[in-house]
Amino acid sequence: MKEGYVLALKESRIIISRLRSLLEENDVSVRVVSDTIPGYEISFNIDELFVLKKHLALAEPIIKEYKKLIES
Repeated sequence: MKEGYVLALKESRIIISRLRSLLEENDVSVRVVSDTIPGYEISFNIDELFVLKKHLALAEPIIKEYKKLIES
């Protein structure tokens, strides 16, 4: 992963996709890494969401609220 990003969440692809949208709507820089194995197209449907370190304080409350929403 590019320097300056920290792992914020590792979760299913659909959950990461929605969270990525929410964070980007709030001007948080994110990167997503997929677990797909190149050349084989094998996937466990788990993605990792990385947040730019300087945006982490802004991202944390959004991630926390989103986790509450999906757990209820």
